[in-house]
Amino acid sequence: MLGLLWNKKKEYLTLVLATTSAIFFATTATAGSARIRGTVTAVGTNALAVRTETGANVSIVLDGATGYLTSTRSDLNHLTPNSYIGVVSKDVGDRRVALDVIIFPPSMRGAAEGFSTWDKRPDTTLSKGIRTATGMTNGSVTTVAASQSPSSVESAMTNGSIAAATRAGDTKQLTVTYAGAKQTILVPPTAPIVMLERGVIADLKAGDAVFVNAVEDGSKTTAALIIVGSNGIAPPL
Repeated sequence: MLGLLWNKKKEYLTLVLATTSAIFFATTATAGSARIRGTVTAVGTNALAVRTETGANVSIVLDGATGYLTSTRSDLNHLTPNSYIGVVSKDVGDRRVALDVIIFPPSMRGAAEGFSTWDKRPDTTLSKGIRTATGMTNGSVTTVAASQSPSSVESAMTNGSIAAATRAGDTKQLTVTYAGAKQTILVPPTAPIVMLERGVIADLKAGDAVFVNAVEDGSKTTAALIIVGSNGIAPPL
């Protein structure tokens, strides 16, 4: 009986993460949606207080539908065939250059698969904190080869699976496949790489950096999905 209940709980958590991740990785802002980045100042049973990047203090409602993920530091060695990844990248000719990379847990394979615009993020490929428009691509890495860092870029978000990956020094060139399409993406040493894992509300502590995808209804802001940094790591998104 306990085993059955545990399996049902895992199925529920998987469904929650699949649903909220689709909302979370929606790349076009819609009425009532909000992306909140900042630092946790307080955690309650049903509420989270966050000081945002812009210095605002926001109170966020937590409910039974809120999903939680933790992010831990990873590296190029974990960008391997069959891994499902998300890449915030900039456009450089016929390829893209990664600004940030996230590695999804197996239970989130297929989350928001595709390519679309993201929002403005720090340009990690530059020495100064210049912000540029970005997008996210989620797909599979088919091929990685040696290349030199480009001098100019644009950005987007891609989600997909790694089909193949090769490495040249501290750079990887990836061919990412998603929804019948593919992209060539360079991952330079400047791109933070993190691994996501399922989390719980207890993972939230004052001082942690978080990314919150929320739904706004009048003065009420409710968290759909929260990614919390671990061991001083800030969620790159």
